[in-house]
Amino acid sequence: MSNKDLKKNDMTLGLLSAVEADSGITQRTLASELGVALGLTNSYFKKCIDKGLVKIQQVPANRYAYYLTPRGFSEKSRLTAEYLKSSFSFYRRAKNDLSKIMATCIKKNKLNIILSDQSELSEIAIIISFNTNINLIGIIGENSNKSINGIPIKKNINSFKEFDAVIVTNIDDSKSRYEELLKVVSIDKIILPDVLKFRNRSK
Repeated sequence: MSNKDLKKNDMTLGLLSAVEADSGITQRTLASELGVALGLTNSYFKKCIDKGLVKIQQVPANRYAYYLTPRGFSEKSRLTAEYLKSSFSFYRRAKNDLSKIMATCIKKNKLNIILSDQSELSEIAIIISFNTNINLIGIIGENSNKSINGIPIKKNINSFKEFDAVIVTNIDDSKSRYEELLKVVSIDKIILPDVLKFRNRSK
């Protein structure tokens, strides 16, 4: 399944789950919860209604209520199972990949590592590093001046004076992130996990 299809399924699952939890939810509120534009939310709502997954009903005060149809409940269950399957599969591949990367870094005495982004992948990397000699000296992210498990978060890689390597942990657009890093970091210091190369090929 392509990365585009995964995002589409995640969006649909999020919409169906929100409608099931609150039939009175507004599209504007849903857009905010899903972190997408209102126009995109409107488009997905229309598609779900056209497919018979959601039905709409006008309620007092000129408002609308949304309800899942039996077909909508069935589709939500299918997407939930698919999401869990893909999540577990990604976790297994990522754990195996990052374990190999860290083992290689230790052999090459590259112990001071930066993670390029806050993501599920960086969380897996942090967990794996606990049982190694790897020193995660920082994570690049918007929540600067904060930390995760004692690892500082900085907005810019230039905030870190010395490091041996940076592992790309951007899941959504690892290719662009890799190219951005190439502008400021030598190629021999950038590590792109195979699990992200696979996702790029799936686009």
